[in-house]
Formats: sequence, C-alpha cells, structure tokens
Amino acid sequence: MSIDMKTWKAFAAAHAPGFSSPVFLPGLVTDPQRLGRLIDCSLRTATRQAPGDLRLRAFRPGAFDYPLTKRFVDSPLADDESAVEWLARTAGSDEACVAVNDISTWDLRLCAEVSAMVEELVTDGFHELPSGTDVYTFIAHSGWTPFGIHKDDEPSLIFHLGPSPKEVWIWHENPFDTSGITPSPSFGQITFDIEEHLGSAERRLLRPGDFLLIPQDTYHVFRNLGPAAFLGLTLYPVRTHSLITEALWRAAGPADPLPDYPPAGAVADRARTLLAEDTADPSLAERVAHELTLTQLRLRTNGHLSRPHRAALPRSGAPVIDGPLRWSRPGAVAVAAHAGRTTLVVRGRTLTVPVGERADFDSLVRATASTAPFSFRELAALLPARLTPDSRGELARTLYALGAVIAA
Repeated sequence: MSIDMKTWKAFAAAHAPGFSSPVFLPGLVTDPQRLGRLIDCSLRTATRQAPGDLRLRAFRPGAFDYPLTKRFVDSPLADDESAVEWLARTAGSDEACVAVNDISTWDLRLCAEVSAMVEELVTDGFHELPSGTDVYTFIAHSGWTPFGIHKDDEPSLIFHLGPSPKEVWIWHENPFDTSGITPSPSFGQITFDIEEHLGSAERRLLRPGDFLLIPQDTYHVFRNLGPAAFLGLTLYPVRTHSLITEALWRAAGPADPLPDYPPAGAVADRARTLLAEDTADPSLAERVAHELTLTQLRLRTNGHLSRPHRAALPRSGAPVIDGPLRWSRPGAVAVAAHAGRTTLVVRGRTLTVPVGERADFDSLVRATASTAPFSFRELAALLPARLTPDSRGELARTLYALGAVIAA
C-alpha cells in the first residue's frame, strides 16, 4: 500500500461516514511517487487506447477551455512521461490545469490501491456508498484554483502527491456577501474575490504525502506553488431517486424507449404502464429489489468504485494455463439468484449463468477471499461440476478477462 493504513483506519473510525470537520494528516501517503506513477499509467492507457472515453477537463484561470481539453485528449503520454510533464508539454502555459475523473478505471493496480482505502470507510450493514465513489486527479503548475473559492456538495478527500507543495485555504464559517457569490451547478457557489478573503480562512501547506479532508459545503481554494498532482476521492451521498428510477426501468423492461420528443402525456402514460398492477411472478416490487441488489453488487465487487474500463483489462482472454494466478481483490465475484436464474457479478459486470447453479458457486465466491496463488485448472475446478468442461474453461477465462483473476 502507498499509504499508512494504521493512520487511515484510525481516521475512518473517527470520521466516517459524517466527515463533518476538516482533517489534516501529514505524511499519510508513505510513497507518493508510487501512487503518482499509477496515475501516470492510467493516463497513458486512456490517452493511447480510448481517449474518447476519458473524462477530462482542462482549465485556464477562471475558464473551462474546450480547445485545450481536446489537445490533452489528443496527446498520449510518452513511455516515461509523468502527469506533470504531460501537462507542461501539452498546455504551453504554467497557468493551465487538468482534472480527470474516474481515473482508477484505467489501471487495475490503482483501483486496488484506492478500493482498499475506500473499503475502510464502509461498514457492512451500517453505512456504505450506494451511489459510488469518484476517483479523480487534478494536475496543475501555478496559480489559484481556476473556479475560485468554491464549495462542493460532497466531502473531498485529497491525497497530495507533489512533487511541489500546494497551499489551501478553508473557511469554517461563511464570510461571503451573497452579492459576491455566483451560483454554479458544477461547483456549488463560487467567488473570484480571493485574496481579500484569505485573512478569514485557515491556511494549510500540503507537502507531498499529506492528506486533507474538506467537508461538504465548506468553502475552500487551492494555490499551486509548482508542478504537482493530487489524487482525490468524492464519496457520493445516496442518490435515492435515480437509483430507484433506474432499477424500476430495468425491472419493468419496457419494449422500447420513448421518442426524443414525445407528446406531453406520453411520459405519464409510460409511468402508469410501468406501475400498473403486475400479476407476473416474481412481482414488479421483487424485480426492482433484485435490480437494486445487482447495482450494489456491481459496486461492491469493485471496491465501491466504477468498474474497470475495457482498456485496463487483459488484452488476451486466456491466461497462461500453467502460470500462477491470484484473485485481484477480495469479493471480486458475487452471486445473485432470482426467478430461476443465477447472475454472477464480476468486478462491476454481470454474467447470467445456467438455471439452478447458485449453491455450486459458493466455493468460488469464498475463494476470492484467499491470497494464495492457484493455477488455471484449479480455478476451473471451483466452478459448478454440472457445467461441461468447455463451459467451465470458458467461464474461468471470462473471470480473467474481466479482471477478477490476475497473474500472481
């Protein structure tokens, strides 16, 4: 691990899930260079293999820059290039900066590091992260946060990686006149009158390896003192409406979507149809509950993070038959039985398998907790005996292809 897990566990026990006050932990990241290299690898994979899927935004002071964003998307990282070197080469200005969301989806090693951190913040049966977590990186050189003093709707967990330090100011109370605040759907409320308000804030200097928690709805601003990157975690509060609505839509299984511009009453008619008395077995309520269960299993099997992008997964679906393998993470596979069908959830993706096999998958699910290496043949032997040898081999290769099993 790249962080001091003993300190992190103590932090989680004291502050999760409320995160109600700022917390500064100097030196929490014991190997910031290693964590930075994993971010570099993620960016390299994304910009080389699937740049169109990269959630990247480039900024100049006070502005989101569309042409610069495209320039970054179109500029793959070189073999030994770091994120801050990529910024300097591509931006052409010390004042530009880049934010990349879902950065952990592009590298299984980075995902493993971050998911181990996140799972310390989760308590089964008490509090989880049903709407998931965003893992992002912010890369900058000099100057203020481009969107000024702002506050976020979620707590921000910042792991500063350097190589340069960064200043941050946090306002424990709201000292701002509403006439100077601009509402922003992306950044809560913001103001660019920065320096006149610094005297009423708490200042921190973040050196490489330092950690900072900024609670939700807490005004803050960063100033970059040289090229540096940080890793950030956004822990989303539950989005009840969207979770239930999406589950209802999948459970009801409407034959076709509404047209782009339906008649005014068509949406209400479709809702009425979905919610009409349902005589099917299982009931609509049970099907919705199952879809919500699958949503949570997709998150849990990947450490409450977004599932790996295809570009981060093995290019070959077949591991070396006699080479040692291991599980990529505990709980990488889960099983859910419903309406005579069994669904395997593998690192955020679902696989439907033959009817009536649930009990036979128990040994497979238990095995994911082991750290001992195993062979491909031993992996196939964990699968249900009633499957044909070819089917067991194909499913074992799928577990490898989806990142549940990796080379030891």
